[in-house]
Amino acid sequence: MQFVLTLPESSNLPVYKQVSEALRQAILTGRLKPGDKLPSTRDLAESARVSRFTVIRSYEELASQGYIQTISGSGTFVNREIPKEFSEFAGYGEDPQQHPFLANEVELSEYGRRCLSGEIEHAEVELFPELNYGGPTQDQLPLNRWREVVNRSARFQDQALLSYSSDPFGYAPLREAIAGYLIRSRSVRCIPDQIAIFCGAQAALDLVCRMLLRPGDNAIVENPGFPGARRSLLMNGADLVPVSVDQHGLNVERLYHLESNARLCYVTPSHHDPTGVVMSLPRRLELLRWAERSHAFIVEDDYDSEFRYGDKPVPSLQGLDDHDQVIYLSTFWKVLFPVVRLAFLVVPKRLVEPFHRAKSLLDRDFPLLEQRALTDFINEGHLERHIRRTRAMYARRRAALVQALTKNFRKRVAISDVSAGMHLVVNFPQEVSHEHIMTAARNAQVPLVSSHGHYHQGEGKLGEYLVGFAHADEEQIHSAIERFATELSALSGNIAVTAS
Repeated sequence: MQFVLTLPESSNLPVYKQVSEALRQAILTGRLKPGDKLPSTRDLAESARVSRFTVIRSYEELASQGYIQTISGSGTFVNREIPKEFSEFAGYGEDPQQHPFLANEVELSEYGRRCLSGEIEHAEVELFPELNYGGPTQDQLPLNRWREVVNRSARFQDQALLSYSSDPFGYAPLREAIAGYLIRSRSVRCIPDQIAIFCGAQAALDLVCRMLLRPGDNAIVENPGFPGARRSLLMNGADLVPVSVDQHGLNVERLYHLESNARLCYVTPSHHDPTGVVMSLPRRLELLRWAERSHAFIVEDDYDSEFRYGDKPVPSLQGLDDHDQVIYLSTFWKVLFPVVRLAFLVVPKRLVEPFHRAKSLLDRDFPLLEQRALTDFINEGHLERHIRRTRAMYARRRAALVQALTKNFRKRVAISDVSAGMHLVVNFPQEVSHEHIMTAARNAQVPLVSSHGHYHQGEGKLGEYLVGFAHADEEQIHSAIERFATELSALSGNIAVTAS
């Protein structure tokens, strides 16, 4: 191991002390990590231009203090655990605010202060590990097919692909493939030049906010709605205007009664997050009319439109837009995560040039191999075949969950009739405590979370929960819900829930 050790030019300490102190600082600051192998005494002596005996004495001192250990025949290693009494940060306890790196206040920008503000905490993204972070499980991924296209894409027979120059909107053949897929499956009206690739949906939404919002501008969000969207808008200085959602989607009529115009409206019209309702055609047309009159832009987040069961596909809002008002946002998260984490925007034509320039400054370089592989994966039909296969699988699992809930809880819970997505919305009687519901779910290993975080400023709906169904087969779902009902019945004293 080659390790550069810098000693002070002038010091009153003996040289071996200087060497041991430099190594100690390297360990405490993380330059040398627990378990790392140190250079041999001969190599370090040669690198630091000191005698080997000096290095041996330094190693002996560090070993006596518990920082390193020598294993005969293997070498010298940083200890896995550093004794607290020798730690530079000992005495600060577990409180992160007492950490010396955080003790000194830093003059942050307005953006930085917004990131740390209490207001942002209300819009903090909940990762929902119980729902597998909203993506498929590993056994549902087309890993063998993906491995094939990655191996083929790694050959790089066209040397021009390795040029330092790249399009900030992403790999052109991939944008062509995505455009074709959107035209076929979502009735999106676009050309490849309007497609912009991003590392994730949050990065895409952040660029939209940076380009279109000024601090203090109104931004409309669904209530309840996706907490990550609220976070991005707040971080960019927007004033949120929460608008209720009913069985027909966003209540567009309320937009005409705002005290001041909004610059942006974020919606999930094809599968509302989290309730799953679909915005009706009259509401979609009215929302487009409002945007035109208000000179506002609509961000259409089409995050999991692939998974509808029994119902005919819902065309995109963007496909109805005749006035270049809709910014279409989607991602491969629900279909291929974590194999593919890319997201994309369909940018209105009048915004292509400014977005292209901004992206060239902020985010112009992507892993080329992943883009090439995804291009072939789409063009060869693997993506749509995978969606058809998993859609049929999720439909069966959703039906099993509805059947299990109905059998075990009868009419004591209300089950959403929306047949889409990868979770159900279930409402329990309000007299059943949240603690009992969550304890029973954990004990029965049922993927269930409260919808509380989706509501603006925590204005949650009591008893409303999201229950995932994509992670397990039908037999596992039935047995888990039966255990859940039994656990909850015991905890709640048979007052509100009765297992069959």
